[in-house]
This record gives sequence, structure tokens and C-alpha cells, in this order.
Amino acid sequence: MPLYRYPAAATAADYARGLGGIALTAGPFFLLAPSGPLAWILAACMLLFLVYFVRAVVRHLTRIELSEAGIAALGPFGRAIPWDELRSMKLNYFTTRSDRSGGWMQLDLGTGQRALSVDSRLEGFAEVAGAAAQQARRRGCHLDETTLSNLKALGVRGDD
Repeated sequence: MPLYRYPAAATAADYARGLGGIALTAGPFFLLAPSGPLAWILAACMLLFLVYFVRAVVRHLTRIELSEAGIAALGPFGRAIPWDELRSMKLNYFTTRSDRSGGWMQLDLGTGQRALSVDSRLEGFAEVAGAAAQQARRRGCHLDETTLSNLKALGVRGDD
């Protein structure tokens, strides 16, 4: 049963952004002791950066396991999707540049009651997406044109 994880380099940038944001908002909040709307704005921004940082920690601690029975996210807030309960698969590409040269993919799997999302920074992402596509085809899940196109971009056949 292969285990996949997010590389340290991918999560290190998230850690830095989260901690930087917390420092930039907590510094003025605690050192200047603002009042009124500015205090609320700084507190809200600090909370958002804290949530971002916690999500980075959770992602770093999460391992994705593929097996004959299904796919599982092992770690904090872990969950599993048994292949025989798989009802939906979506593979989206999110671009960060207007020329579509930068960005990431996100694989969303669902059963109707549970969902599991994995992003393309995961080591072995193409293998995970390929296994999910194979299982989705076996179960007769409809794969939309966007998902098929993104699978093709990964080098995975999704139209068997």
C-alpha cells in the first residue's frame, strides 16, 4: 500500500506565509493596541493567517494511502473513501497567471456523505489521480470534460 505525502518544500512556503501574516498583523495589534474598527480588522486578519498556518500543519502531517479497498488521508482530520462507495470525481486546475503557466490541480473525491481533496503538490499526485480515475470508471462515475482534460494533462487516461 503506497503512502504519499506533501514534500517539506511545499509546506515550508505555506508555513512562512502563515507565520509572516501572523507577525504582520499580531505585531501592530499587540504593540500599538489599536481600538475600534482597526483592532477588529487586525484581529480578523490575524485569525485568517492562523487558520492558514494550521491548515499548512495539517497538510504537512497528512499522508495519503492507496489500497485495493480505497483511498485514505491518514493524520489529523483523516478520512477514507472506500472505492465501492465512490460516487464522484473532479479534477480541477487553478491558474495563478493569465497565461495559465502557473497553478495547481485539486482532486476531489466524494461518496455523497464524505469528501476527500488532494492537491497536486502531493508527491505522486499523478498516480493518485490515475488510481482514482480508474476506480471512478469502474463504478460508472461521470467524468466531466474538465476532469478528462486535466487527466490527459497529467498523462492519465480517463476516457476508457
